[in-house]
Amino acid sequence: MPQGGTRGCCVAPSTPQEAALHLSAAPVPSSRELCGQGGPQDRIVAGEDAPRGAWPWQVSLQYENRHVCGATLIDSEWVLSAAHCFPKHAELSRYRAVLGSHQLSIPEPGSLRLPLSRAVGHALYSGEGSSGDIALAQLGRPVTFTPQVLPACLPDAGVHFPAGTLCWVTGWGSPQEGALLPAPMTLQQLQVPLIDPLPCDALYRRRSSMREIQDDMVCAGYAEGQRDACQGDSGGPLVCQKAGLWFVAGVVSWGEGCALPNRPGVYIRVGAYLDWIGRHVPNATFGVVNITTYSLPGGGPPSPAPTALLLATCLLSIL
Repeated sequence: MPQGGTRGCCVAPSTPQEAALHLSAAPVPSSRELCGQGGPQDRIVAGEDAPRGAWPWQVSLQYENRHVCGATLIDSEWVLSAAHCFPKHAELSRYRAVLGSHQLSIPEPGSLRLPLSRAVGHALYSGEGSSGDIALAQLGRPVTFTPQVLPACLPDAGVHFPAGTLCWVTGWGSPQEGALLPAPMTLQQLQVPLIDPLPCDALYRRRSSMREIQDDMVCAGYAEGQRDACQGDSGGPLVCQKAGLWFVAGVVSWGEGCALPNRPGVYIRVGAYLDWIGRHVPNATFGVVNITTYSLPGGGPPSPAPTALLLATCLLSIL
């Protein structure tokens, strides 16, 4: 995947350890005041290894100890994923959420492995490619935020991402169709431009595809193919940056094949489900009020966002 940018609104510590030390010394906001702190320096084809700690909201959903889907941490107790990641025959007790991990094959200090206490799929979901392919899962216990484990922000009704916006999709999915991500299973990242539903639907209608792009969907990728999400990235985040913060704009949902021409990845548009999320997650945070920075040691240019730990206040707005 191409390289991403850094966040530059304040000076950051030079190492994650230094960031963690400083965080523990400063007044720590509540969970609803932290979101969107991350970024780089499904189904991911032609991506690249993500920097360690770059995407602290990335979650691996595992069934019987095997990675099956991605998810996004949006609150100290809740993750956002896809409805098809929770088929009716699956037993909730066999799921685990792995947070704060970079390489799934290698146990890492600071990573968490938690059971799920509840999973809620949207009632609109009726099968592959349908509307409503979105789900919420409650963790077995609340997490304490660290440089490795932070939530992404949820966009409120006033946060828009126009076509052409460059966003990022991340996950541990297949590097190509039919292949598994090799050990040590390093988190992958890929930068993709957003495509509005109508032109995306026109692409899918070429070669007589029966699929339709619904109003609650957004596409991201390239008409020529070659770069895309793939199997195993389902449920994971498509994040876009606004006002220095990262918002989960989409949930990896479906596509025809992986990285095929005229078949960009299709994501459920999170902005279409804010009311639904708000009903199930009482402390969900939407939008941005302001950014509160804390004095951090060091000087010079900002370090990459994973170590910055800027503390942002997100608007609590259950719409």
